[in-house]
Amino acid sequence: MPVQSKEAPKDKFSLRLLADTVAAYIAGAAVAPIISAVDRGLAENASGKQALLPSFVNSMKAMVARPVTFFTSPQFFWIWLVYGSTYAAANTCQTICDRRKQDVAIPKLMSTFMVNTTTCIAKDQAFAKMFGTKAAAAVPMQSYAIWLTRDILSMGVFFTLPPIAGKKIAEVTGNERSGYYVAQFFCPLVFQTFLTPVHLLGYDVYNHPNNTIAQRIQFLGKDYWKNVGMRCVRQAPPWSIGTIGNSELRKYFTNKFTA
Repeated sequence: MPVQSKEAPKDKFSLRLLADTVAAYIAGAAVAPIISAVDRGLAENASGKQALLPSFVNSMKAMVARPVTFFTSPQFFWIWLVYGSTYAAANTCQTICDRRKQDVAIPKLMSTFMVNTTTCIAKDQAFAKMFGTKAAAAVPMQSYAIWLTRDILSMGVFFTLPPIAGKKIAEVTGNERSGYYVAQFFCPLVFQTFLTPVHLLGYDVYNHPNNTIAQRIQFLGKDYWKNVGMRCVRQAPPWSIGTIGNSELRKYFTNKFTA
């Protein structure tokens, strides 16, 4: 009996990690199509290759008309990798911290930041090369630094701020869960007003390395609200909806695998 009591938690722990991973990559696959279309549109618009909305529409048409080609393309797989991996980092970190009875706030922030940043910068490099107007070239360190800044700010907004804001909202609504969901949905969208220019600046440095500060400001001001709106469309699936979906899937698969 002592041996069985020691082995059972270990087996349950492994199954919980499996549930975390399955839930994460299903959620990642669910949000990847629209995000990949938006990211391609932003990259092509930044390079001047194609306007934002036509590029987005073309990606959506390709998904419907040639689904096999679309879902096996680098455009789709890069986004699936980014968000599936980020959700997996959040889920497994939660499970490990729960097992150790450790506060999860800082470990989750650091783990999701590390995973999201490395995969997202690699994705941005690939998209800049795939959808730019010039021959593929090395991405300058300035672009990496800009995207790193974007990701540091983003992870704070996406993972740290909603629980804090959710508690304040709960004081009004009287329900902590609904308060968190409201905060999780709106925080990523509201903060796109300054995260979008940071994101696009990295593309501008890559596509036009010799631009002056005045030219960069002019570039960021062009189609500002259209870009912010499209980034809101892009951020809603992974951070306003996907995080909630990932959480619900994690609960579902954990219950199924450990029952």
